[in-house]
Amino acid sequence: MIFDPFGDFETAGYLQNALGLKDPNEVKQSEHLVFELGIEDAISFLSSLKSINYTSLLKVHELLFSDFYPWAGRDRHALAPHLAVFKGSADNPRHTAFEHPKSIKLAVDYALRLAADYENFKAKPGEVMGLLAFAHPFLDGNGRTILLVFMELAFRAGFAIDWARTDKDDYLYALSAEIGDPAKGYLNAYLKPFVVDISTRDQWPELIAGIKGLDGLDKENVSYGSLDDPEIQKIYAATRYYTSSDPGSD
Repeated sequence: MIFDPFGDFETAGYLQNALGLKDPNEVKQSEHLVFELGIEDAISFLSSLKSINYTSLLKVHELLFSDFYPWAGRDRHALAPHLAVFKGSADNPRHTAFEHPKSIKLAVDYALRLAADYENFKAKPGEVMGLLAFAHPFLDGNGRTILLVFMELAFRAGFAIDWARTDKDDYLYALSAEIGDPAKGYLNAYLKPFVVDISTRDQWPELIAGIKGLDGLDKENVSYGSLDDPEIQKIYAATRYYTSSDPGSD
């Protein structure tokens, strides 16, 4: 199933990309190229901010992907408010349902509040990363945008993740498990051995560009469906993540 939320894949290519590309390999290559070209601008932008908020996240996505996706910097709620997005098929009991479009900002805001508690954040880095991934703010480019914002948040909290020692498949497995059942702390358990002392931002562009599998939550087995579908409504009614009941939520 081709991810085609705009309904114009045949005429505009994958997600209305600037080159009209349809071939998955060509899309990945071109997308990653513009991502690499935008990393330094995105890092510079994040480092200049006094604080990081939802608008900051949107701007990072725009800086990274606007040369390939004209809609970069706009979230799912703005672009496809009628769609639910899943990792796996919606009729598979092992699928992962990402946040409802209306609650994307809520999930991100909650993650940012958790990250502001530096001591707790360092002890539970997977909780913040899991929430950002669960929010799945964008139609594509989530993994790379989220990672860059997460690295800046961690830098401000005085630590870093030694990503070079992580494994793509193990990380994505733990991340999917975290999204599916955040109470179990799967991603905390995976990331904690890789927590290291603070590092400078100098090596970030090379490090981030070399991390494999960052598009795993965007292009691997992603499906979608209408939020008007009664069966999909049941999924969201039955799965109330703690972000939606957080007493500090706006």
